[in-house]
Amino acid sequence: MRTPSTPGLGPPAVFVGRAQEVRRLGDMLRRVHTGVVYGLPGAGKSALVAAVAARHRGPVVHRRVLPGDTLDTVVDDVRRLLREAPVAQALSDASRLEDLVREMEVHRALCVLDDLHVLGPPERAVLVEDLGGRLRKGSLLATSRESVPRHASSPDRFELRLDGLPQDAARLLWRQLGSLYGEREGFEAAWSRSRGLPFLLRRAHAGDTGGEEPVRAALSALPEDERRLAAMLALSEVPLTLSTLQAVLPGSDADASLRRLGARLLVETDSRGRHGVHDLVREALVSMLGPDESNAAHASLLEVMEHEPLPAVVRVRAVCRHLQALGRHEARAAFIVAQGEALVRHGAADELLCLVDSVPAALRTPEVRLTHARARVRLLDLRRAYPELLALRATLDAPEGAAGGSNQDALREGVGTVLVRVALFSLEPEACERTLEAMPVPSSAEVFLQQLLALTALRFFQGRLDESLAMLDGAATAAGGDRRVLGWCAYARALMLWIEGRDSELAEPLARCVSLLEDAPLDSRGPLVAAMSAGILSRLGRFTEAEAALGSARERLGQLGAPRLALELDCIAAWVRGELGQRRAALAALRETEVRAERAGYLFVRLLCRVGAGRMLLELGRRAEGQALLDAVEAEVRTRGVLGLLRAVQVARTLDVPGPQEAPVTVEPREVRPGIAARQRALAAWGAARQGDSVRALGLLAALEPMALGADFALERALGHLARAALHRHAGRAKEADEALEHAARTAAEGEVDPELIPELSRARGSPPAVETAAPVGAADAVVLDAKRHELRAPGRVISLERRALPRRLLYALARQPGRTLSKEDCVRAMWNAAYDPRLHDNSLRVHVSHVREMLEGTGTRVVFEDPGYRLEVAGGFTFIAE
Repeated sequence: MRTPSTPGLGPPAVFVGRAQEVRRLGDMLRRVHTGVVYGLPGAGKSALVAAVAARHRGPVVHRRVLPGDTLDTVVDDVRRLLREAPVAQALSDASRLEDLVREMEVHRALCVLDDLHVLGPPERAVLVEDLGGRLRKGSLLATSRESVPRHASSPDRFELRLDGLPQDAARLLWRQLGSLYGEREGFEAAWSRSRGLPFLLRRAHAGDTGGEEPVRAALSALPEDERRLAAMLALSEVPLTLSTLQAVLPGSDADASLRRLGARLLVETDSRGRHGVHDLVREALVSMLGPDESNAAHASLLEVMEHEPLPAVVRVRAVCRHLQALGRHEARAAFIVAQGEALVRHGAADELLCLVDSVPAALRTPEVRLTHARARVRLLDLRRAYPELLALRATLDAPEGAAGGSNQDALREGVGTVLVRVALFSLEPEACERTLEAMPVPSSAEVFLQQLLALTALRFFQGRLDESLAMLDGAATAAGGDRRVLGWCAYARALMLWIEGRDSELAEPLARCVSLLEDAPLDSRGPLVAAMSAGILSRLGRFTEAEAALGSARERLGQLGAPRLALELDCIAAWVRGELGQRRAALAALRETEVRAERAGYLFVRLLCRVGAGRMLLELGRRAEGQALLDAVEAEVRTRGVLGLLRAVQVARTLDVPGPQEAPVTVEPREVRPGIAARQRALAAWGAARQGDSVRALGLLAALEPMALGADFALERALGHLARAALHRHAGRAKEADEALEHAARTAAEGEVDPELIPELSRARGSPPAVETAAPVGAADAVVLDAKRHELRAPGRVISLERRALPRRLLYALARQPGRTLSKEDCVRAMWNAAYDPRLHDNSLRVHVSHVREMLEGTGTRVVFEDPGYRLEVAGGFTFIAE
């Protein structure tokens, strides 16, 4: 049986009278995987559960809930105990619970939670119902002084109320205590006073006279050495061994003292030789300790914790608690800073953040503040980390903080390194530039490499790709064969070319990057190489290699547990699904990742997700929504000054169905990406059919048929029907042509293609033109908005609205009621057929209103904003021809 490194105390040396309950609990756990044992203090709940856990055949993890614990600290501690290793940093209670359930199910583990009542009712319900209710192979067993309320929707669990022992069992316990500690009379009196509670029976056997506070009386009579030992055990969060206690009590016989304390039943010893105290003893003794005694115990425990082989998080938590109790706040702050990296590495960045928040304001030095900001970055809280880092940099740059010295330079370098990275993530190029300019000379080759990569990324974001690539070439030339520098330069080049859409240039830097960095140590950048290579490999159609790279990235990420890398990996994995032709799944994954990136303030990944989502929408034929999304992305890119991302938007737009005046689509026979290959063949077949080339069209349609399966390819199938309609029309088969057009419309509707798209394509590609309604006689200067032909006709010019779906929808909605204000809600409904959300629609609505105003320029007709919407003011002679 595998057990955790620091479990709670096991069954006490004397545990009798509960055989029936042990059997019952064991049987129930095999059928119902969650149980709660509750009852009065001293009933023996922990001992009973420990006895059941000792019989469990799988791993057992034990966690006693302590005052001040929160749900996340309890769950994360159990995760670490179960793995006996660091865990991935969780960003929410839901994600940490999901991870714990997965691990418990895999290992068929039993989790024992003692003193569940210390948590609040909502946290208890989460553990018992959300965690316990999802277990099918693992098990959860909790103790509490009170039951956990049930609800109609509560999952199955069993509860056992533990009362006092029956008289026969109580007598047996009395005899067993006598065999260990010496015979004692008075069972009948003890029985009547204790109501069969094992703790009170033990106290009576130890000599308590039945006063109101027998535990306090026994503790008050302890000699100095025994009281000191008891105080240490009461103030310790973990059981302590004899060797540990002997180390802090030089010159005393700790073994003999512990035996005497055990005889008085004030200290409990489990089968592994570890010592602790019952909760009732702990509560009584802590309330009796004077300041000097308490300080001495905390100081002794502090000495122990610095050398005891404890898990990193347990050690940091314990040391901080003892330093806090001793009032050594400066030492505590310094210790937190020193242990920050270890906590982050073990998936406890949120606990690190709480520890730093508890440092008094007067002691929040720049080092403390930097630790706080780094914890926020680790927790993907970039929105709050960024202003913290800006303020910290301003403090260091101020005259009073500008003193020289190696420590100050190192601090500036540390702040600058984190700030540059966060500024890039947050798409703040100006702040990134200023920070890089102000940073001191790099202290090491690693820092120099980080600054170089940051600068090349900055130049790329600024739209200066050629300059960025030249910098990488110069660095590679000067690297002198350094594999790490050469590898990361190749990585940066491949990533920028991938975003830029320069597919023909990707293979060489990708191969160089992977070969140079394959033996790189596992660090925060390791999974990036695999993830990025997966995206590029899928772009090149090498899907088997891409899937292997994704698997490698996830494996390495599991060892690191970095939320930022997980977000990046999920973004790239969604792009890979898109290249595989899994358009709907890719769209859903991109939107989910975008929400997380938005919440985190990781705007670079957010924009990549939005570009990818826009592309998927266009591929699915949801043109209006896709173009609107890409319009919004383009506007944001320009506003933020990250023009290097414009090319990604432009590449995404190429996946739209081409306009009537655009060049014919070329079929690339070697194209293996399902979505691209199917789209090429569908469009080429349609083009050939319109030209009357039936042999080519039919050949392409035959090649398309096995590709265009499922809801992801509804638009390609609809295009195929349009091609058949064109072939029928050329052959004079009007009825068959109409039927093919009906099939195209039906297929598109089933695939949720924009309802206007197929009629629009049909009109654009040779359908009979709509009958034009003439303008009023004598209106030579009339302005005609023709919704049948999607034209705006004004004196001397004709503006086609064919390819401008969203502006024309808005214009038509306004033109139906000229002079009347149309609310933003109605405008959005007309354009997107969606509910109005100011966060999503306000910016796009303003952009399209400006497009409409440009079209109407010089016609005497204009769009006017009037809260809460827009209205169309028309000149005399204006005519609107409805659809």
